[in-house]
Amino acid sequence: MTRKFRLGQSREAQDLDHREAYSRERGGESKRRQRHAERLETGIESHDADSLLRLPDPAPWMHLPEATLIQRHSQWVDLELADRTVMRATLGGKLKGVRLVCGDRVRYSAVPVEPDDPRFPAHLPVRGDGGSPEAQVVAVMPRKSLLKRGGIDDREPWQLICANADELWICAAVVDPPLRPGLLERAQVLALDAGLTFRVLITKRDRASKKDTLPELDPLREQGVPIHETSALKGEGLESLGSLLQGKVVVLLGHSGVGKSTLVNALQPEMALKTGGLTKFGTGKQTTTAARWLPLGAGGTLVDTPGIRTLSVRGFDRALLGAVFPEFPADVLEDPTAFDADDEETLDRLDLAYPERLQSLQRLWLEMEDRNPNQNVWR
Repeated sequence: MTRKFRLGQSREAQDLDHREAYSRERGGESKRRQRHAERLETGIESHDADSLLRLPDPAPWMHLPEATLIQRHSQWVDLELADRTVMRATLGGKLKGVRLVCGDRVRYSAVPVEPDDPRFPAHLPVRGDGGSPEAQVVAVMPRKSLLKRGGIDDREPWQLICANADELWICAAVVDPPLRPGLLERAQVLALDAGLTFRVLITKRDRASKKDTLPELDPLREQGVPIHETSALKGEGLESLGSLLQGKVVVLLGHSGVGKSTLVNALQPEMALKTGGLTKFGTGKQTTTAARWLPLGAGGTLVDTPGIRTLSVRGFDRALLGAVFPEFPADVLEDPTAFDADDEETLDRLDLAYPERLQSLQRLWLEMEDRNPNQNVWR
């Protein structure tokens, strides 16, 4: 008797992506699985990733006042004005398809330039009018920097994090959750691509012995990456951070539970951001659900981002890996997969101080390959 396979069982995964895989089954039984297979067939689509980041020409609107976009909602945005007050605004018609992100510099008009119905005069909003939109955003200024990470597929190639930032601070806890060097390497790629100063913030330093020098960070120390060890509970290492924030826009990035919001509260207690511990599974509780623009009283701005599980580097230029892994020779950087990371002779020949970083280099190099991960089930 011929055995029938369902989706996800032991039939070859490549075959499950095609309607013909179920043609021999009776029509009533295979109809649902055929439809599911059709939805999985996306095919490789041609997309220009850079074109999705282009902005309309703001020249016709340069006479209007400028503000900073601090959060985008479904139908409106929140703006921070020059005096650091907040205004709610709608988007002009030409901007509704533009990918705006926290930190964008925009031009706005107090009187809607594009009224919803031209037969009626535009409504002149009043500041503080029940939270209703008070202006209309009509242009976005060119970005001096754009922090982004790789998207899920070719149809969504980038996930934007923040625009016009100056520095990226990646937060990593000593324990709970444990320190993961792979995340630091990925964050370094993002910072290099955006042209941001990269710093590593070690949180919960009081949870480990002072004799523990955290050897996982030695490769970054040798590169001269600034590393700041902090403890929000004991107030250690916070004064130097306050001086580094002066006049800058800094993005905080890290896993859930590493203490980003706790760190912000320690720097500015009156913010009283909600914080969370760990779940019973040892993962962080996500308390931040969207990027938050947090102006500090002493000067500078922090952008607190939601906790992340991973940072995709898909679509980034492989040339960035030379700065992240400077200890590797050019022939290894050209094709790291040609070297066996488990072969002792290969590692001895390369004479690497940190042999485990060869596997990290291989993972990032392969992930940067231009491909569509949704082309089929098996990938």
